[in-house]
This record gives sequence, structure tokens and C-alpha cells, in this order.
Amino acid sequence: MIHDYVRAMTRSTLNARVYLTFTFLMSLYVGISNVIFNLYILELGYNEQSIGLLISAALLATGLFAFPAARCCDRMGSRMCLVTSGLLTAVSMYLLYTVTSMELLLALSVLNGVFATIPTVIGVPFLMENSSPEDRLHIFSVNFGIFVFATVIGTSLGGYLPQLSAVFFGMPELSVEAYRYTLMVSLAVAALSVVPLIFIKEHKRTCPVRSDTKAFLRKLVESRTIRQLVIISCLIGTGAGLIVPFFNVYFNKILQAGPDQIGLIFSLAQASMVLGAAVVPYIATRFGKVKTISLTYLLSLPFLLMLAFTTNLYLAGGAYILRMLFMNMSSPVSNSFSMEIVRQDERASVSSLTSTANCFALAGGSFIAGMLMTWGVQTMPYLAACGFYTIAAVLYYRFFRGRETAPGTGGQTPAEAEPSA
Repeated sequence: MIHDYVRAMTRSTLNARVYLTFTFLMSLYVGISNVIFNLYILELGYNEQSIGLLISAALLATGLFAFPAARCCDRMGSRMCLVTSGLLTAVSMYLLYTVTSMELLLALSVLNGVFATIPTVIGVPFLMENSSPEDRLHIFSVNFGIFVFATVIGTSLGGYLPQLSAVFFGMPELSVEAYRYTLMVSLAVAALSVVPLIFIKEHKRTCPVRSDTKAFLRKLVESRTIRQLVIISCLIGTGAGLIVPFFNVYFNKILQAGPDQIGLIFSLAQASMVLGAAVVPYIATRFGKVKTISLTYLLSLPFLLMLAFTTNLYLAGGAYILRMLFMNMSSPVSNSFSMEIVRQDERASVSSLTSTANCFALAGGSFIAGMLMTWGVQTMPYLAACGFYTIAAVLYYRFFRGRETAPGTGGQTPAEAEPSA
């Protein structure tokens, strides 16, 4: 197993290794921010509905900017787009962490959502173009593994940095100032992530955009495969939007967990996902990609229900860890598979389309969940998320069970073998 990963990394391109470094640094930033930001907003005096509004605004901006982002990539190149978006993200996040009025927080959340679109749209096609078919699944797994490993470190730091701020600066641990110092540390890491992107070598058009954009988009929408990918993205996005952005709020307000406990639980969950990312290529080879994706989605549901109904922090923490493991371990497989079943010239546009659908669904789910939690309805979002995930798992299997090569055969999928139009 390890030999396969070493061989894939040895044969990987400079661009792939640069992007993996970028993934590590950005994931470190995400890990810290994921633990602290919602708690920071609550400490400012706002409620869950306000959190849902901020999250929804950022996600809607990301979704709306997905296709313009692909066009920017086509005109400016991957390196320039990634570097520019990284710098602008750092500026917008600095302002987001310093202002306190809801109007400014909302406007800056929108800007941050726009700037975050570039790596969201470019990432998967970029790795596809900079990896060989025989190494692709391992490269995607390494990328996912780096993401979760760095997030482990980030969530651990996010949980304990407020304590360090309290010690060094003489402020209350659970205060706006302690949370803000922690967020500024995450911001420094995000700014540092721009440095490796400078070394990207432009040699392929990762985001080709057709001149007849409207006609091409119409063709995409008419594609049965792409419609099915969009449906799955909407279902998963809605389910995730109902619960994922509010896990730290749930642990803090309902289960009375402190930032250090939340950080520990989140880091253990991410650590479990490293193991999942490492073994999932072999599970997919044994059982098939589609079956692996559907089954892992379904296996996460009992733990999500347990998380919704328990009042014991330790039981909830264990349920959260297992839920995150099963729901996310197949991400490398689903990301690569979704690109394999469409033509090469469609990949960037399909990535934009599914990202848009996913962001809109996440935004809607987050806004609804924020209102429900403000009204004191804590379990309904979890039950609804289970419903959306179940439908997504069943439909994924029905849609795509005949669309992959036989397990263990390797080779090209029909989409990879088909010439560009």
C-alpha cells in the first residue's frame, strides 16, 4: 500500500506537488478557523441565525462566481488566478476579523466567498491535468489526506490558541480578543499559502472556456450524466448545510464543550479521515468506486442520528468522529470519478456547475438551520440531513453503477478514452 503512494508521489509533476503544499497550508488555516469563527460571532453578541446568514452569503457568492472564475482562469492562467485570489482572500479575511457590525461582516463574507471560488473551481481539474491516469486516484487520496492531516493540526491549534492568548496577553480565554488573536494566526497561515503557488508552471489550459459559452452550457445541462452529478451535489450540499457549519455551535451551546474540547474532537475526527483516505483506494478497487461511495454515505447515518439525540459529550464526540470518517472517506474517489465520466474539455465547466449547485444547496441549508437553531429546534436539521444523505446514496448507486471500469482492471473510462469535441 505505502509503496503505491510513494511511487505515485515520485512520478508526480512539480505542479501537483506545489498544489499539495498549498493544500496543506490552506487546510491548516481552515482547521483553525472552523473551530473558532462561529464562536467568535457568538461572542460578538450575534445568534445562530446571524451565523447562518453569513455562511449563506459567502456560499451564494462562491456559487454565483463559479463560471466567471473558470473564465478568469482561462484568460489569466492557473498560477495568476490562484495567487491573486489567495492575496485578496487574506485581505478580506483580515477585515472580516476586525470589523464588528453585521452589515460589514456580511459584505466581507460575500467578498471572501468570491475570492474562495478560484481554488474551488480550479483544484480538481488542475490535479486531473497534472496527474497520470495510473497515479490519479493515489494523488487525489494524498491531496485529501494532506487536507485532513493539516486540518487535524489546525483544529488542535484552534482549540488551544485562545488559552495561549489569555496567558500571554492577560485576557479572558472565552473573549472576543482571544478568539480574534487566534483567527489572526490562521490568517497568517492563509497568506503564507500563496508562496508555493508562485512556482506553478503553466503548460496546460486547466480551465478551457468555450467562446460559445451559452451553447456549451446548454449542452452541459442537456447531458444526463451532468444532470445526475448536479442532483447529487444539491442533495449532499443541502444535507451538509443543515449541520456541518454548526457542529462547533452545537458542541458549545448544547453540550457545553469549550474551545479546547471542540478542537480535540474535531482534530480526532480529521485524524480518522486520514486513515479513511489512505485505505479507500483499495476498498474502491475491491468493491468498485460507485458502491464504495454509496455505502460510506449510508454508514455515516447511524452516527449522525446518535449525535443528534445524545446529551453525553463523550458519546457525541465519538459519534461525530465516526460520522466524519464514513461520510468523507470516499471524497477522493468521488472527486476523481466525477471527472472521469465527463470529457476532458468539459471538466472545468462541470466542476464549476457542480460547485455552483453545491454552494447554493449549502447556502440554503445553512440559512434554514440557522433559523431553526435560533428558535430552539436542534434535532430537526440532523433528521433532515439524514434524509438528504440517504436519497443521495441511493441515487448515486442507481445513476452511476454501470459507469466505471471493473474493479481492479485499471485503464481508461469511456470519458477518458473519448476524444475532445
